[in-house]
Amino acid sequence: MIVSLVIPAFKASETISSTLASVFAAPLPESWRLDVLVVNDGSPDTLTLETTLQNFPNVTYLSYELNQGKTIAVNLGFAQTRGEVVIPLDADDTLVPDWTTKLFAILDTWPEDAPICFSACRTQLGESTVADPCYTGPLSLNDMLNERHMGEYLPMFRGDALRAAKGYRDMGEAFGCELWTYLGFAEHADLWISSEVLRIYHVGRKGSITSNMYTQKTAKRVVRCYDLIFADFEAAYRAHAPEHLGRRRLRQAVFAAISGQRSRAWALWKMGVRRNAPLESMAALFLIALNPGTIGALVHLAKKARIVRRFG
Repeated sequence: MIVSLVIPAFKASETISSTLASVFAAPLPESWRLDVLVVNDGSPDTLTLETTLQNFPNVTYLSYELNQGKTIAVNLGFAQTRGEVVIPLDADDTLVPDWTTKLFAILDTWPEDAPICFSACRTQLGESTVADPCYTGPLSLNDMLNERHMGEYLPMFRGDALRAAKGYRDMGEAFGCELWTYLGFAEHADLWISSEVLRIYHVGRKGSITSNMYTQKTAKRVVRCYDLIFADFEAAYRAHAPEHLGRRRLRQAVFAAISGQRSRAWALWKMGVRRNAPLESMAALFLIALNPGTIGALVHLAKKARIVRRFG
């Protein structure tokens, strides 16, 4: 069996050595082969990155000059993979020391007809990043709409299904909208979740997507991501998860406010406000009324205090 790992790299020369070392450190079962691809997303540290990669001769290196964003980079790598299983991995995360043993166990339970399996993760501090760390089982479209089993997972794809879909849906900018893709897969077949932990998710690193989530630029992209999701799945939300449709509209409203789209934020809040959740609706209203920079700081503090969900 071939296992492909695709690692997009942008300003990653300081961390990718640890990432790759973790990939190659675990012993492989005799019948397995690794297919590891690093995609340089037009990074300014290209020379340092290429020097680092000389220490990993078994890596396939893909590169282009102009930065195009994570989705473009990952999809370029996906198209070149050969694996029956394909795993995207961030260039600042690492795999657990016995990840091949964990993957072997996952393959024992992961149904053949489930195109995606989400493996639980933990942070470098040992904290689980998922709401149900002991859960192994199916993940239906209804589950996803109703935000069951949420959190930060490592996605793994059946290679044939991923390549047939041509990878992640592309927003056309340097920001991924992965949920949009996962919902599309779940329309046709249940996905799968495994409690086995493969990835160590490094939090708090300067320059990471999560650390920049509340900047005006990133918030604008989050608003657009929600627009794309609702364009395809609003009817499904209304039919199967109306409460969560309102909740996601409130989140979108807060991100619209952070991005400076004040009038859009008020309109979205009106769409999302729910009489059966007055505190949540009023909290979103309070945030929208604040200065955009203050909103991000307060949400960050609320996550640290576990007032709102930290991951996923």
